[in-house]
Amino acid sequence: MPTPPSPTDAPHWAALLRGWRDHPGPLHTRLHTHLQHAIERGELTPGQRLPAERTLAALLGVSRATTVTALDDLTTSGHLTRHVGRGTHVAPTAPRAQPLLTLRTPVGAAHPSEIDLTIAVPLLTDQQRTRLRDAATHAHYDSPYHPHGLPDLRDLLAQQYTRAGLPTAPDQILITSGAQQAIALTAHTLLRRGDTALLETPTYFGAIDVIRAAGAHLTGTPVGAQHLDPHHFAHQTRTHHPRLAFLTPTHHNPTGTTLPHPARQHLAAHLHDTRLPTLEDDTLLDLPFTDTPPPPRLSTLAPHAPILNVGSLSKLYWAGLRIGWLRLPPTLAPTLKQAKTLTDFGSSQPAQHLALHLLNDLPTLISERRAAITPARDHLAHLLRTHLPDWTFTTPPGGQFLWITLPTPTASAYTHHAARHGLRLYPGASMGVTPLPDQYLRIPFTLHPDHIPEAVNRLARAWAEFTSRGSGRLA
Repeated sequence: MPTPPSPTDAPHWAALLRGWRDHPGPLHTRLHTHLQHAIERGELTPGQRLPAERTLAALLGVSRATTVTALDDLTTSGHLTRHVGRGTHVAPTAPRAQPLLTLRTPVGAAHPSEIDLTIAVPLLTDQQRTRLRDAATHAHYDSPYHPHGLPDLRDLLAQQYTRAGLPTAPDQILITSGAQQAIALTAHTLLRRGDTALLETPTYFGAIDVIRAAGAHLTGTPVGAQHLDPHHFAHQTRTHHPRLAFLTPTHHNPTGTTLPHPARQHLAAHLHDTRLPTLEDDTLLDLPFTDTPPPPRLSTLAPHAPILNVGSLSKLYWAGLRIGWLRLPPTLAPTLKQAKTLTDFGSSQPAQHLALHLLNDLPTLISERRAAITPARDHLAHLLRTHLPDWTFTTPPGGQFLWITLPTPTASAYTHHAARHGLRLYPGASMGVTPLPDQYLRIPFTLHPDHIPEAVNRLARAWAEFTSRGSGRLA
C-alpha cells in the first residue's frame, strides 16, 4: 500500500472526513464515530499520525474543544494514543482491518436537499429518453457471450476512428463497462506493484485512484494555465522511467485546456521513441463549444506508439449506460483482451445495443450536448463573476468544468463549510498527483439550468460566512 499521508495533507483528510456530519448526535460524537469507522475499515492504520487538534478543527470548521473531546473519547476506547510533543496516532492495538484506500473519487448519492457539484453527468431530455426506449426494443435478441464487445459496435467504432484519421480495425476495439473500467483494466494489467506511472497534475481523480490501487508510485507533470509542457513530460520519463502514462490532451479534466498541435507533435514523437504505454483519455473530446476541430489525437500523430485511446458515452450522452471502450495498439491488444474476458465475459449486451443505436448518429449527439451545455456554462460563469468576484477562472473552450482559483489556500476547509449550506463540493487539490496549492475548486456546469442560480447563491452565502469568521486565512 502507498505510504500513509502526512497529517498536513489537507486534501487527503478532506476526503477521509467527507460526510462526517451525517452521523447522529452532537458534533464531537459525529467526529468520534466517523474516525472510529475509518480506523475499523482500515482507512487509518495502526501507528498513523492524525492532524493536530487546531488543524483538524480549522479543516472541519468546529471548535478545538469539539476535536479534543472526540480524540479523547477515541483514546479512552483504545483507538488512539496521545502524547504531548509526539501528537495523536492510531493505537497499535486498535482493531486492524486490511488497509483501505481513502478514495479521491466522490462516492455516495447526494441528499435530495443537496446540490451536488462533485460530479459532472449529462441530464437526459424527454426526447433522449424516448430515443433510448425505442432503441431498447431490439436490445435483448442477442444471447451469446461477446467478451470483447458486440461485433457491430466494435465495427462502428473502428469506422469512426478511421474517418477521424486513425486507421483502426474492429479487432482493435475493446468494449468496457464505462471509461472507468477501461482505465482500471489497463492499470491493473500493465502495472506491477512498485512501478511508476506518470500523470498530469491535476488530473481525473478516478485515474489517480485506480493507479494507486494497482500499487504504483505516481509522479506528475504539471498542467499550467495553457497546457502541459511536453519537454517536462520527457524529462519526467527519463528521470522516473514510468511504465504507464495517463493524459487528457483535449478538454483536460479539470482545467479545460487543450494541448496545441505543435506540443502534441513533440509529445507524440517522444511516446513513439520511448515506447511508453499511454492512456489517451478521449472522453471529453466530443464536447467542444466551437466548430473548430481539436488537433489530432496523439495516437494519430504516432500511429505505431503504444497509445490506448479511452472513449465513453457517459459524458456525451448518459452515464447510466455504462458503456466505454478502448482503441488498442496491436502490441497490447492480446493482454488487454484476455484481462477483459477474465473480468466479466463481456459488458452488458442491452447497453451495447443502445450504444450502437446512439453512435450511428454521433453528430446529433454532439450537437444536442453542445446546445444544452453551452448556455449552462455561460450562465454559471456570469453568476460566479457577479456574486463571487474574487474567485478567478478562465471560461474553457470545451469539457464540462470550471477550474476555479480561490483567493486563499483553504479550499478543503471551505468544502466542509459549504456542506452546511447543502452543497457537495470537491477540493481541487485532491486532483493533484503531486501536491497542489489548496486553493482550487472544480465546479461542473452540468446542473439543470433551473438549479444554477440556487447553487451560486449557496456558494456565495457559504463563502461570505466562511470568510467572515476568518476561515479564509491559512490555518
